[in-house]
Amino acid sequence: MQAFGKKRWAIAGGHIPLESNGPEPEFTSRDELAVLNCSDSAARIRMHIHYADRPAVGPYELEIAPRRVRHIRFNDLIFPEALPLDEAFGAVIDADVPVVVQFTRLDGGTRARSAVATAAYVARTSSRRRPR
Repeated sequence: MQAFGKKRWAIAGGHIPLESNGPEPEFTSRDELAVLNCSDSAARIRMHIHYADRPAVGPYELEIAPRRVRHIRFNDLIFPEALPLDEAFGAVIDADVPVVVQFTRLDGGTRARSAVATAAYVARTSSRRRPR
């Protein structure tokens, strides 16, 4: 399979909810990335977290095996520092090979749990012939 996706991604609406209600870890409130690597080589990810009122933190370095998907909870990122709960953040994700990134949030703070997800990357296909 041919690798596809992008090497740079941005998430603007990060916010790990403070409260959780229900058994852990399945109902722990969280923001999460799903990173799909369709290439034949490992994807090395460097992520920087940006805040409204303090300097950016990073890089957080991760690896996704070839032809695999990896789910990464922002709650689990601890080096160079853990992300605070209940604080707005954004993330810039740089990869050394094209990857697909999807962002989701689970707010388990109430009995009526809610989940939000962004649309995933759509591979461009065209039946139009390019001019020569």
